[in-house]
Amino acid sequence: MKFLRIDLYILKRVALPLLATVGIAMAALLLERLIRLLDLFANRGGPMNIVLKMLANLVPHYLGIAVPAALFVGVLYASMRLSSDSELDAMRASGLSLRRLMMPILALSVVLVIASAYLIGFLQPYTRFAYRALVHLVVETAWDSAIERGAFFTGFGGKTILIGDISEGGSRLSKIFVKEIDDNGQDIVTTAESGQLERNSDLSLVLTLHNGVRTEAMPGTTDAKAVEFTEIELPMDTIAPEPFRNRGERESELDFIELVQALFNTPPALHIDDVKAELNSRLVRTISIIFLPLLAMPIGVSSRRTSKGMRMLVGILFLVAYFQILQFGRDAVGAGILGPVMALWVPFAVFGSISIWLFYLANSRPGADPLAHVFESISDSTDWLWKRTRRALSRRTQEIAE
Repeated sequence: MKFLRIDLYILKRVALPLLATVGIAMAALLLERLIRLLDLFANRGGPMNIVLKMLANLVPHYLGIAVPAALFVGVLYASMRLSSDSELDAMRASGLSLRRLMMPILALSVVLVIASAYLIGFLQPYTRFAYRALVHLVVETAWDSAIERGAFFTGFGGKTILIGDISEGGSRLSKIFVKEIDDNGQDIVTTAESGQLERNSDLSLVLTLHNGVRTEAMPGTTDAKAVEFTEIELPMDTIAPEPFRNRGERESELDFIELVQALFNTPPALHIDDVKAELNSRLVRTISIIFLPLLAMPIGVSSRRTSKGMRMLVGILFLVAYFQILQFGRDAVGAGILGPVMALWVPFAVFGSISIWLFYLANSRPGADPLAHVFESISDSTDWLWKRTRRALSRRTQEIAE
């Protein structure tokens, strides 16, 4: 097939809303996760570069969610614009069928299927494990999980520490007592009114003490030296956390090849039902992308009497419902309730069949609206509900006025 200027025009129409949807979705998802991570670090402490690393490891996961939705919205929005601006009628009048106009979009879908296969099948498992490892590092090196107020603790590089009070998530300290032995065998006792605990980029702890006294004395002698200070820094050599578990102890951390191998030789740490659920779920989610434009196009080219907002809402609800069914099917397979064919591949076959059928109707019957009854029913129901709500509010307002 010769690539024509009309194909570039169609791709441009689809690409702009697709990229905008990806950007908006990624910003919303990452912002929501950023708020949760900042809450974690406010309680545990830690440098911002760790937060950025954690967010970077979440990008492939959220892209796997955003790309299919963005493709659907991009095709839906483009088809609505082409239909409402009468461009689609002009293209059809010139001899271009809806099937021919779909060719560049399907080519784009194939590219996105390949990209999603790599993203979901190979990149996500590694970044998901890296994210969990960083969470483990932050939690296990937390100051407030290691020390308690009013109790002696000796887990920081041989230092014996007593804290009178801890506030601000463990970062603000008061009434501090620290005893340690230096390389020369001297006993060093440091007391301070207050202190601030901070983390370096490598998550090591530094305790900055304010307004205190530092006393050095050699055991067995009467010699001692005391020095008052307004500020002093003490490195806190924490006990290294236990190493994080190996990757692959959860099926979500295995790539496509490892999942296929686990299907025939399941590791002791995994269950065969979980492996089947993960493998089939990834395959279905990836292949489903090819059918999204076939569903979006008929919804977008429906009757002009139906509002754009209504068509967009119906399309998004249909897409959300489908992926929720896939998630339910994955859970059912993992629990051993249903097999992957019934729980995942049957919904996929139904979704693909409906998409192909709707596109066939829209392509073979120019001007026909295969979803007219659906849109009209939803519109009538919405109008009825809105009228009832206005009447109820009007009566309530009159009662209050009386």
